[in-house]
Amino acid sequence: MRTRRQAGAGGGTAREFRADVAWPSGDGPATGFGSTAQRRWLPPAQRPATSAGSVAPPRPQPTVPRPATGSGADLLPARRRPRLRSATVAAAVLLGSCQEELPTSVRDDLVPAGVVVEVTLPFEDFASNVRVYGGFGRASDRGVGFVAHEFGGGADEAGRALPLLEARTLVRFGAYPSSVSVRDTTGTLRTDSAISFVSGRIVAALDTAGSVAAGPVEVVAREVTEAWDASATWGHAVDTLGGRVPWSEAGGGPGREVVRGVWDPAEGDTLFLPVDSARLREWSDTAAGVHGIRLETTTPGARLDLRSVSLSLLALPSVNPDTTPDLRVSRTVGTFIYDPPPPPPAPGEARVGGVPAWRSVLDLRLPPELAGPPALCAAVPCPVRFEDSHVSYAALQLVSRVAAPAFAPSDTLGVEVRSVLAPDYLPKSPLGPSLTGLAGARFPPEWFASPAGDVAEIPITGLVRDLRRPGADASAPRAIALLSPFEPLSLEYLSFEASDPARAPRLRLVLVFSQADR
Repeated sequence: MRTRRQAGAGGGTAREFRADVAWPSGDGPATGFGSTAQRRWLPPAQRPATSAGSVAPPRPQPTVPRPATGSGADLLPARRRPRLRSATVAAAVLLGSCQEELPTSVRDDLVPAGVVVEVTLPFEDFASNVRVYGGFGRASDRGVGFVAHEFGGGADEAGRALPLLEARTLVRFGAYPSSVSVRDTTGTLRTDSAISFVSGRIVAALDTAGSVAAGPVEVVAREVTEAWDASATWGHAVDTLGGRVPWSEAGGGPGREVVRGVWDPAEGDTLFLPVDSARLREWSDTAAGVHGIRLETTTPGARLDLRSVSLSLLALPSVNPDTTPDLRVSRTVGTFIYDPPPPPPAPGEARVGGVPAWRSVLDLRLPPELAGPPALCAAVPCPVRFEDSHVSYAALQLVSRVAAPAFAPSDTLGVEVRSVLAPDYLPKSPLGPSLTGLAGARFPPEWFASPAGDVAEIPITGLVRDLRRPGADASAPRAIALLSPFEPLSLEYLSFEASDPARAPRLRLVLVFSQADR
């Protein structure tokens, strides 16, 4: 694991008042954690004098932005080193005896007495029973997908060599336009149904952030000559409960080459592959035996993420041959096939994402009260019971693991948290609404590259408050699911530690206690 330290603010020669401030009504963490507001204290004799009817000019106050509330604040991940002790506490007492003048008043009793406590609970104190379920969604749910050749490799945790990834995208286009609206030689807009197509091109838009390529990548388009549907896999053209039809040759059949082109990441995010008129006429004939196209790459070590694939046609109208409109034909079916499938989750691994997608589920059972460690009990009487009103911020902390190289993230991916509504029916249980917002908590790809060990923080403030509300059943565990915001979202997946005592999930709590609680 990597240790990352954040420098604090510098000290001063005058006496200082240092306070960590929490916003009890918000979903964000207490302001003081991660950044500390420091104010200088001056004895009364040294304070600026004021004359009758005048107000002392305000001293500059440190700018400490109030954290945003709501799901937007919950989407900011944090990298923190895992705690090695059973629990850790950071406490800051808001000292009522310290005096601070406000710009609009000279009263010294406006800062209430209280305490803000940060506690990190080890896994065994708040959760249990991590399990991983797979098989959610299929490649065609994503539309188009990936092309890859000899990508990834490496070795697994036991030192065994991992196979290289091969991926291809299958696309079938819809019917060509039968007419076009153009202006004739007199300038009148007319609908022309006697059009012909002089040329075309395959247009592939790529996600440059999600693609991995050291330089220019060669892409080949081939005709698919065997019938297939959206259930196609690397080994089967049709793979449904109603029947399985294998390809005559794994990977989409032999295919007839149409065109080759090169995509250069330095030149943009779109690849154009020209198609001649004779090929276009053949594709429009349903009796010709062409069932769409297959895109693949011949460049070793490349993996491209395709956002869309369409067919662009250059039409020649009969009413005005000098006009050549460009008509777009959308796909009707799109999917991708790949080999080999990802390795199953290792013992002690929690996994999120992939195609088909994985979900990880764990049971939460919060302790009714906290009885330590000593630093906590020095701030408030122990044992101390915390309720929903005490919870300023709560987050699930997960330690990242190294993913298989062929399926390792190349771009930021998200994780959302949902309540499992019927745990007895897992993995098919319905889920509640997202607790982390539309995009989930997002984490960068480098956290899952060797050596990994970074702490991914997923805010769950609302959930913890619900569990600690008066009348809530604290004896029954609450199952929650960790999953991709959209399933399936990417061929890549995220891996986290699930059972290693030093790296298992933890719960970070920022609690606010008033003078009455003390």
